[in-house]
Amino acid sequence: MQPNAVMLAVLLFGNLMLHYVSAQNAGFVKSPMSETKLTLDTFELYCDVIGNPTPEIQWWYAEINRADSFKQLWDGARKRRVSINTAYGNNGVSVLGITRLTLEDSGTYECRASNNPRRNDLRQNPAITWIRAQATISVLQKPKINASDQIILPSETKGPPVTLQCNLTNAHEGQQESFWMKNGVEIADSRNEQKNTEYIIKKPRSDDAGEYMCVYTFETAPNANATIEVKGKTPTTRSHSRNKQMAAILLIFIINLHFNQYCHPLPYLRER
Repeated sequence: MQPNAVMLAVLLFGNLMLHYVSAQNAGFVKSPMSETKLTLDTFELYCDVIGNPTPEIQWWYAEINRADSFKQLWDGARKRRVSINTAYGNNGVSVLGITRLTLEDSGTYECRASNNPRRNDLRQNPAITWIRAQATISVLQKPKINASDQIILPSETKGPPVTLQCNLTNAHEGQQESFWMKNGVEIADSRNEQKNTEYIIKKPRSDDAGEYMCVYTFETAPNANATIEVKGKTPTTRSHSRNKQMAAILLIFIINLHFNQYCHPLPYLRER
């Protein structure tokens, strides 16, 4: 064999081996996790894949977990409630989000990934060319909670107690307990097992204003809550009216001062 032919064969074999060593089949770094949600809530599923070349990612959905039932999801589907954000680098990362959940959004969601050159060839079996990771999303009807209306604290320093109330009227079985929060922080000693719960502000002050929330917990369902806004007393109408009167008096005073300083009455002319 000629030396040039030998050198060419070595180079071709080296390139083939380099491609074989550097190529890597798609694999999951992070898979989507199953969740239980309430109607009108939002969920997000994450999918992180690795491979060389970087794998393509797709999202699919089926109401019933059966191979022939899956349909591909697209960004903006379901009246723009579906969002799909995907980025490709060394890894492929994708986030599927669905807002304003309905009961019909329950089902199996599947992240598919592949870097097979023939992955989109319709003649190929997708079960062979794509790897898959599934998550089950269960959407339950949101419980109904009757809560107190917005409350305005009295202006007096020693006003009467203020009572906040919540009543869980329609919910799933397995209600465990309820508790109260103020501005995102749980209020100590507010937990009980009653569906009709209340929180009393015994000596209302201005710093008692804030966003209060009654929270109900369940054995097999997400927490449910209702918000009650408590506002401080605004200035009274009488005080506001007095301020306007004082402002009008001050304006008249300034006008008179300006007139006396720069304007002079005409001299009085007597008839002879």
